Amino acid sequence: VGRVWQSTPAERGRDIELLVRQLRGLAEYAAAHDVVLCVEPLNRFETSLINLAAQGAELIDRVDHPHCRLMLDTFHMNIEERSLGDAIRLLGRERLRHVHACENDRGAPGSGHVPWNDVAAALHDIGYDGPVVIESFTSEVKSIARAAAVWRPFASSQDALASDGLAFLRGLLAG
Repeated sequence: VGRVWQSTPAERGRDIELLVRQLRGLAEYAAAHDVVLCVEPLNRFETSLINLAAQGAELIDRVDHPHCRLMLDTFHMNIEERSLGDAIRLLGRERLRHVHACENDRGAPGSGHVPWNDVAAALHDIGYDGPVVIESFTSEVKSIARAAAVWRPFASSQDALASDGLAFLRGLLAG
């Protein structure tokens, strides 16, 4: 919801306080419509406000509303987290509501170097049974490509990316 760049501790505290207040109101609205609002930590090249699972956990703990939770994205986590598994375990099942699965280059899961066994073990450890969604982008949609810095295709087609990623995730997360 906009970009925030380097700020002083006082400025960051002010911005987080404002965000907590706004998210409480949005969570009330979401609850009235039977929706769960998820905050996504993004990498440092997209924002400076919430980059880590721990920062997201602190935020939603302060919001303290069951309709405000977190989603994690393995692309962003691969840049920011020291351990993807530890980040997932820190959130636990109560805080984590949605997972975006994509590779370090935004390609199909299993085609790069994301530590997928660590991700799968952590999801299993916390009893996560929510959605795991492949998030990818195409350079064909110029406005999105520009926003996500996607300048080349990640597979021979978007269908190939989806089917290869799905096959990998099914094998990884089965059982």
